[in-house]
Amino acid sequence: MVPDALVQERVYGTEFTADCLVDRTGRASAILRRRDLVKAGLAAVSTTFHDTAVLDLVLAALRAVRAEGLCCVQGFVQEDGQVTITELNVRIAGGFPLTEAAGADLVGQMVNGLFGLPVDHDRLTYRTGVFLTNYVETLAVGETTDLKRTTMNGVTT
Repeated sequence: MVPDALVQERVYGTEFTADCLVDRTGRASAILRRRDLVKAGLAAVSTTFHDTAVLDLVLAALRAVRAEGLCCVQGFVQEDGQVTITELNVRIAGGFPLTEAAGADLVGQMVNGLFGLPVDHDRLTYRTGVFLTNYVETLAVGETTDLKRTTMNGVTT
């Protein structure tokens, strides 16, 4: 029914995100986060880890698309150790606070690169085994006309 449809094979395994920064010379750093619990496409629980096969494939993917700047790469590590990249996004990933908490200066080095300063890849190293939990929930849905209007200090909300 859909002409020239593209269907992605379902991949099983441990899902990961790599927070990446590629400087103007093409040198890349990647911080790996395992997506331990995913809800509605968002990592509710994630943990930093190191895996040479994952890192090598992430860096190869960045080179293949000639990525520059800040981006994230996602994929899966299957039970047999095979690594599959499923997407590459030219944006900061939602779970980047874990990268920062694990010691990588992702935002600071991105700002350096943005302003033409050298990216210090030594500042993009990180500790493994650091975790982050997120809580994302819809609290209320309704019409704005259902909201009670209040006035405080002369401001109506």
